[in-house]
Amino acid sequence: MIRYNYHTHTCFSDGKNTPEEMVQEAIALGFRSIGISDHAYTEFCSDWSVSRERIGEYLSTLQELKQKYGGQIAVYAGWEQDALAGPVPEGLDYVIGSVHWLYKNGDYVALDESRKTIKNAIQTHYAGDADRLAEDYFALVSSYAEDPAVSVIGHFDLITKFDETAPALFHPTPRYTAAWEKAAKRLVDAGKIFEINTGAISRGKRLTPYPSGEILKRLGEMGAKGIVSSDCHSKDALACAFDRAEVLARKYKIELVDLF
Repeated sequence: MIRYNYHTHTCFSDGKNTPEEMVQEAIALGFRSIGISDHAYTEFCSDWSVSRERIGEYLSTLQELKQKYGGQIAVYAGWEQDALAGPVPEGLDYVIGSVHWLYKNGDYVALDESRKTIKNAIQTHYAGDADRLAEDYFALVSSYAEDPAVSVIGHFDLITKFDETAPALFHPTPRYTAAWEKAAKRLVDAGKIFEINTGAISRGKRLTPYPSGEILKRLGEMGAKGIVSSDCHSKDALACAFDRAEVLARKYKIELVDLF
């Protein structure tokens, strides 16, 4: 049974609860550890991330919680680093590497805002070729292989966020498959850990975790290691669908590890 969660968001970025409320909920659930991993400051769209002015406060708050609750639960200071965000601050325990945006033709394209946004980007910037967007996306995700600060790869196939509850924008074409397989191999070879992420389930956007079963199967064959996370934005979703994620890890032979 999973008794940790290292991908959580608080009111320092786009979450609902305070870090302390998240820690208290983790204790109530019987967790042995929790990591707070708010979104890295992103200059071109700062309303969903930790502001530049509050980075110091964020880090000091997590240090205070470590001390306050050290006898009850291990608290870790994390950071969800977008590939297009600012530099990673010092004083963190771990970093999750995630891609939420692409920069194309002078435009920042949000990948998890809505199906309409992605569909428009495919038409506007990729001449209707969804595989081209996927190739750019997975190439950017794979760049974390060269970043020693990043230990965890967040929601590997985020671009499929809206493909389970509406007509799919991305299909397992040879080019799409080649794009994610190339990225996955590069990241596995670099020793990165893949999360089985249930966040979109709690928000009603998916029925299953990221990555897809096809990708999980291939990751298992590659010998990838994984963690389960809920990418929660409120304390109520701290352990969302962890039982389903564990089943998938066993089914596809993903070795679940702990970060600490």
